[in-house]
Amino acid sequence: GKKMRLSRDLERALRKLEEAEALSDLLQAELDQSRGAVEEAMNTCSKGLSNPVCAETFPVTEHRRRHRLGRPAKIETDPELKAFIIARIDRMTFEQVASDVATHFPKDRRVGKSAIHDRWQKNRSEN
Repeated sequence: GKKMRLSRDLERALRKLEEAEALSDLLQAELDQSRGAVEEAMNTCSKGLSNPVCAETFPVTEHRRRHRLGRPAKIETDPELKAFIIARIDRMTFEQVASDVATHFPKDRRVGKSAIHDRWQKNRSEN
């Protein structure tokens, strides 16, 4: 009855808060990285370099740092999708997470259970 519905609603609200928190953490990390890159570029430029547009000005992406071929994984380039998946990956099967992704994201931002599994395997310590 009402208690069961209230319990479900509270659980849903808690999941939403956890998703928002995970997204906030990811966005804060991105902001910190960007801030650091801009500060480093400003320091480089203020040292009197004749050409401030140099390799040191632009941060190396993690994808390039690992010397990965091809393009970066969709999950890693979409902070909202990444947070959404991280918030669910320990409580749901990969298939259930993929189904939730399909429900909440437009077609061009969706990933399947194989991509979710690959991301989980590569980042077990973070999950």
